[in-house]
Amino acid sequence: MNVICIIPARLQSTRLPGKLLMPFGDKSILHHVYSNCKKVSLFSDIIIATDSDDIVEHCALFGAKVIMTGDHHASGTDRVYEAYTKNQVIADLIVNVQADEPFLCSEHIESIIHCHIKNDVDVCTGVTFFKDSEEMLSSASVKVVTDQHDIAMYFSRSPIPFFRDELEFNLKAYKKHIGIYSYKEHTLKCFTELKESNYESIEKLEQLRLMEKGKRFLCVPIEYDGFGIDTMHDYQRALQRIQS
Repeated sequence: MNVICIIPARLQSTRLPGKLLMPFGDKSILHHVYSNCKKVSLFSDIIIATDSDDIVEHCALFGAKVIMTGDHHASGTDRVYEAYTKNQVIADLIVNVQADEPFLCSEHIESIIHCHIKNDVDVCTGVTFFKDSEEMLSSASVKVVTDQHDIAMYFSRSPIPFFRDELEFNLKAYKKHIGIYSYKEHTLKCFTELKESNYESIEKLEQLRLMEKGKRFLCVPIEYDGFGIDTMHDYQRALQRIQS
């Protein structure tokens, strides 16, 4: 079983430009994510996919393998597939680890890979329960509803399910999506060949593109109290956590 990791790294993010090179402890955010991936024994290769010369220069400082991609990609998944094809090595699973998720540790990543190896699904991804209502209500946090077999039914930026008859939210009913995906090669290729879907354009969530085509996402429950860094508020909160 050949499993490779590709970290899509776009420098000019919309909400916090340059965030991947911002300091996070004794490393940058990107370096921290890469270091966590290096601890995953299942990976035969780890690649950072970027269109930024600054990121290429930064990665040279810690010896990361980098593949330059085009600057036209609408999503990180498109960038991952270009890097995969340029690498010219066939993989059974391609794992997309988001470059702004420094709290994802090797155990989280390995549990998702093991589940994908054991289950006949198109994509495996991670979920956990929300710890507070503020994060759950934020549109930056992606919610997912699953069936009894942990297969995703829908992803949304809105709180789903909707509590019609309760005054207060029951956090145990809400699952938080975590930014990591394990793809089979044909599924990753399928994503890049599809046009932006209806719900994807509304929610601005790329995983809905495959869901609308009937692809199955297995949502692997993991114990995770971290978060992605999307805004300056997230960054400051993350710094407070590692300092404490």
